[in-house]
Amino acid sequence: MTREEQVQRIVGRLADVVACDKCGTRLRFGDVECPHCGADVEEPLRRFAHTLADDLA
Repeated sequence: MTREEQVQRIVGRLADVVACDKCGTRLRFGDVECPHCGADVEEPLRRFAHTLADDLA
């Protein structure tokens, strides 16, 4: 896969919705806790990262 194809896939994945597991609130880039319920959002962010890494492999 070329570098440009990787960039295209990353840009496409940035449109994916990452939501809080506890209340479903959509997370913004840079959130470390849910802005609605205060839950830790590491797990949904890790799932997003794993999906992105798999897509680039």
